[in-house]
Amino acid sequence: MPLPTLYHKQDAVPQPQHQDHEPHPQLQQQEQEELQHQPDNRANYFCPLCGKEFHGVRQRRNLKRHMMIHWGDKPFQCPFCIHRTNQKSNLKTHMLKAHRAQLELEGNTNEDA
Repeated sequence: MPLPTLYHKQDAVPQPQHQDHEPHPQLQQQEQEELQHQPDNRANYFCPLCGKEFHGVRQRRNLKRHMMIHWGDKPFQCPFCIHRTNQKSNLKTHMLKAHRAQLELEGNTNEDA
């Protein structure tokens, strides 16, 4: 019984290669040109106060987090002192550095505290 067409070796089109097994230069150039002509659908975000530019997938969220610096918004309060931070990760770092002894007494030395 013959194999399905999907698996026929003669159907596969070999990619032209040099002797060192790199893609052919004309194919590389064509791929680069295609990438240059593809529009970037993501809008760039800029901080209206300092002009910092944000790129990438999470740019809007990163801009919001950045704006907390300008606004002075610090929603994360240390349970052991009056220290406040604008990011939860900064609060965790503060607690581990400044209050390690208190955390050990409570049994919360892991970084999820």
